[in-house]
Amino acid sequence: MSTTDQKHSNAVYAAAGIGDLAVEQLKKIPALADQLRTKAGQLREQGPTLRAQATEKAAELTGKVDVERIRTVLMTNAQKAAEKATALYGDLVARGERVVDTEPGAADVVDSEIVDPAPQATADPEAPNAPKPTAKPTARKPKATPEG
Repeated sequence: MSTTDQKHSNAVYAAAGIGDLAVEQLKKIPALADQLRTKAGQLREQGPTLRAQATEKAAELTGKVDVERIRTVLMTNAQKAAEKATALYGDLVARGERVVDTEPGAADVVDSEIVDPAPQATADPEAPNAPKPTAKPTARKPKATPEG
């Protein structure tokens, strides 16, 4: 009996991966809500001081804006974001493959992968080249099927 290498399209696997990731992240909401409540209270207390500092800094920086540098930084960060989005899509496809192709009754837990939803922007395009994180594609293992 021959089997195809891929039963479903990558879009199906990506959708399943998104669903699995969403469930995993939703479980973290109560703890995050508590942290945010605490942080909001702290910021409320610091609000007037921070507002005054921001106004002073804005006045200081007026006229020092380098539009060309900003454009370069934005283009660099947009390219990095596109690369990360492509890698994330690949990760979601792999995760979805594991979810969709898991036999009924098999382990309910899929190995969790931490995904940073907020990519870090670099402010200096001329900064030393830091090693770029690379997404390692997950090799798909063929499912064992009974010979019939």
